[in-house]
Amino acid sequence: MRCIFTKGKQKELILFARDLYGLSWREMASKLRIGSSTLRDWRDEKYLVHYRIFCKIVKAFPQCEGFRTSIIGLKEDNWGRQPGGFRTKQNSRGFFDPKYAQQQHSWKSNGGRVGLRNWHTQMKANKPGKYHQMQQEKLKKSLQYKYKYHNQKYRNILELNVAEIFTENDIRFEYEHMIKCEGKFYLPDFTLDNVILECTYWHDVEQRARELRQKIEAYAKSGFSKTIVVTIQKYKHEYSRLLQGSNTVVITSEDLREILGGRTWAGRESLLNSLPKLSTDRAPAS
Repeated sequence: MRCIFTKGKQKELILFARDLYGLSWREMASKLRIGSSTLRDWRDEKYLVHYRIFCKIVKAFPQCEGFRTSIIGLKEDNWGRQPGGFRTKQNSRGFFDPKYAQQQHSWKSNGGRVGLRNWHTQMKANKPGKYHQMQQEKLKKSLQYKYKYHNQKYRNILELNVAEIFTENDIRFEYEHMIKCEGKFYLPDFTLDNVILECTYWHDVEQRARELRQKIEAYAKSGFSKTIVVTIQKYKHEYSRLLQGSNTVVITSEDLREILGGRTWAGRESLLNSLPKLSTDRAPAS
């Protein structure tokens, strides 16, 4: 529950309690087991104080009991939030796996944002595979995946085009199949046996190319022989230049469609054999 104080009284309570504690904002927040930014927001009356925190302050300093008369109402924790907040995400978007709901709620109720950070930290340390799987499922249920095709959602139109090309040509693939390399987890856009296909048309080509190069190195260590980068014609040459020496081929979705369209497609292996013929901007192997 959250406390509704008469105007100005919540700020007065927080400042008075801080003087009694004799601590810095960060130290006081740590003692109350909340985030320091949360404490400052309460001081500035941006949000309502949790009733349990008010009781905690009163228990530590009975002098604060007088502020109880300034409480004019109590509201649920999610009061005043717009639709799409924590509870909506939890129930509708798979924010947390139900089997961990009780444990997560305990951490959250014991520390707010700090408790939630502890939950993420413990899950990443103790169950990294399960944690990343849960985060992936949460992301897939979010509004970032806008395009649906054959009961699968895709993030952008380029990924959708590639999925359509593969499906129309009876090419089996895995979408965002999680792989682990040296303690890190990756979600390549498409996986075909030992070949990775990444889709991108991000306008900051240099930054994206740096990220892709790191991924490509990890994929190679995990046994994937080659990475294909699918982009749009506008960025094809630039990605090819920046990814030189990474054993990568840069093509467009039109190139991919031509390869699989019948004239040059003669089996899965011919995908790699045909790429140099269609892409003069091939990033050469080192």
